[in-house]
Amino acid sequence: MTSIDATLQEISTIKRDAGLRRLSGCFHWTEFDGDDKRRRLHQEFVYENVMHALKRGLPCSSVGQLARVTKHLLPKLVGLKASDAVGVIRDQLSQIQPRLSSGHHAVVVDFILKTYVPHQRLYQAFLNSDTGLRHIRSELEVEGPPHPPPLCEGTDAVELEQQQVLEETRSKKEEDIMKLKVKTEAQMMAKLKACLNDLPREGNVCRLEVEKLLHNFLQSQGQIMMEGLMEEASLTDRLLNLKLRQKSQRIERHFTNDPVSTKQHCVPTSTKKKFV
Repeated sequence: MTSIDATLQEISTIKRDAGLRRLSGCFHWTEFDGDDKRRRLHQEFVYENVMHALKRGLPCSSVGQLARVTKHLLPKLVGLKASDAVGVIRDQLSQIQPRLSSGHHAVVVDFILKTYVPHQRLYQAFLNSDTGLRHIRSELEVEGPPHPPPLCEGTDAVELEQQQVLEETRSKKEEDIMKLKVKTEAQMMAKLKACLNDLPREGNVCRLEVEKLLHNFLQSQGQIMMEGLMEEASLTDRLLNLKLRQKSQRIERHFTNDPVSTKQHCVPTSTKKKFV
């Protein structure tokens, strides 16, 4: 058993910080030399992958190889787009020797893709930024809440509910009119096809038969159009009544909420005093 295999068995039984220190002592961390924060992130990246592999039952020899591969993997991902990073991750993990079983390989690849790729931008921002900065100063303009409008410009809850009901009803009527037009056109086309199917497919057709079919077709078309127009007229009448109700409510609300302007439009009448 190698020293790293023994360390892996040990860190699987101790707390995270202690295990992280034990694992970090197995390698020389020169990739981010001189930057403690990046080195710490690098060590945590390796540690999380190692612990997941141990929990999923991978043998210590394979986990040791995984630790070495992931140690060299993170620096190679710096500056790469997410799509390119996925290819590098798969390529590096395929180099683990002895080769992992298909199930263990899928476990390792899936974990790295789920933990790195969704946070790829954060990793890149941290690994490419200057972590030596200690103070960040920004000036923010604080705006107070907007001044509430006068109460007279508001809408009563009951009145608002009535307006919503009227608006929903108006939309429903307009939808019904459109459906009626589509239905009428479909009926006319169906009748036309039925009349054409009644014509004999072979032989000549006499003039009387054609005139009879044409007469029946026009009569049925006229009846369909008449019924559609009557129904459409009824729906349009209801729709106009709804619009008139909405308009009258708006006018009534305007004069109710603005009594001053109403008074200004009133013409005063002169009064004469009578002396006895």
